[in-house]
Amino acid sequence: MQRYLFMIDRFSAWSGKAIAWIIVVSTVLITYDVTMRYLSKPFGDVIHSIWFTYNYSYDMSYYLYAILFMIGGAYALSRAQMVRGDMFYRNWPVKVQGGVDLVLYLFAFWPAILALISVGAQWAAYSWSIHERSFTSAAAPPLYPLKTVIPIAALLMAIQGVAETARAFIAMRTGIWPPRLSDVEETETLLAKQSEF
Repeated sequence: MQRYLFMIDRFSAWSGKAIAWIIVVSTVLITYDVTMRYLSKPFGDVIHSIWFTYNYSYDMSYYLYAILFMIGGAYALSRAQMVRGDMFYRNWPVKVQGGVDLVLYLFAFWPAILALISVGAQWAAYSWSIHERSFTSAAAPPLYPLKTVIPIAALLMAIQGVAETARAFIAMRTGIWPPRLSDVEETETLLAKQSEF
């Protein structure tokens, strides 16, 4: 069983790390845009001829940001870095933690994820059928590629959710959390572990 959990974790890590390159792309494009904005004051016409992000810089920045956070969700879930009320949760016995997690996965996570896949796919299909565009700026870039990310992100979360549901069940039954792959850890988590010794 542990081998399958790690396989799912590795897949989520791959998707999260692959999409993390959007941070670099976003940083470069936004830096370029800001630089062109400042240079356009003294050099006007010359800068406007090479300022290719001029019409869609706002849309570009929120598209990239949205994609990063939607696709990165499965990676965060695989590393147990989702928001949780740790103030109470960390003091509970592992069996109670596992039971609470299992109930939340079954009655909150799964209905929401399945709805997001289903409804997100419908939104994306409709958006493609009408060639939906965003009217937040004069450029009116296409919105359908961004809406397509919604069911994809939900599907990635569902794949990782299988592993997390299994982990919660195992923890509830055995009183021991199954190991998970780790490559990042919040400072707060590290400090909490150190304070236990």
